[in-house]
Amino acid sequence: MMTPRILLCPFVLMLAFALPARKTLDGTWEGFMTVGGIYSDQQLPMQLYLTSEGSEVKGRSYVQLPDGSTLRMDLEGHRYRDLSISLIETDFAGDATNDIMPEFNRQYQIIFKPDLWDPHLRGFWQEETEEAFLPKRRRGRMRLTRRKTKGV
Repeated sequence: MMTPRILLCPFVLMLAFALPARKTLDGTWEGFMTVGGIYSDQQLPMQLYLTSEGSEVKGRSYVQLPDGSTLRMDLEGHRYRDLSISLIETDFAGDATNDIMPEFNRQYQIIFKPDLWDPHLRGFWQEETEEAFLPKRRRGRMRLTRRKTKGV
């Protein structure tokens, strides 16, 4: 009867170290964002690189435009106790090879699901504007999964 206890102990220790590591928001997330409205199926590839300290979240977004160029924006926001995240694009992150200025800044409302097998971010983005109920305000959906790291 001692054998099951011996086998159970290493398994429990392995889980104790593996589970907390997956609950972090930090890292690269990739997937898509829709454009053309909430119900649109038109997708653009997207990546978020996020770091967090306490409830503060910072990062950078990368959106592949239809012409092949990449729009890069710095992000700041907060993660709340219910694992929801609010992010706002704060600065254009262009350089000598990337001078694509955005037409507008986005605000993101995201839910973080730190699932052990399928961690993902799912939510919505909308054009940041003074008038929230403008009929032509741009908005869409997004879904991102954690980028797999080689060797892990």
